[in-house]
Amino acid sequence: MSQLSHLRRDLFPVDPFHEDATFQSVSLPRAPLYRRLIAKLRLWRERARTRDALAAIDARSLRDAGVSPAQAEFEANQPFWRRPGSLR
Repeated sequence: MSQLSHLRRDLFPVDPFHEDATFQSVSLPRAPLYRRLIAKLRLWRERARTRDALAAIDARSLRDAGVSPAQAEFEANQPFWRRPGSLR
């Protein structure tokens, strides 16, 4: 039995759960390899800078922000290619 069987067909003639090619997403072409590589290198450099800045913050400021010094040290010691974790 359909999820819409309880609705009157004259009020809701189209089944929104039916797959229709009209509503398919259009896939965009991928960026060239060199652009993806440059973007990845920029991301990694930003992560390294952020982690260096995190390592430079004193324990009192970290506690004021609600971050334990141990969490900050752990995150600051992660390699640049890993995604940042949650500090909260």
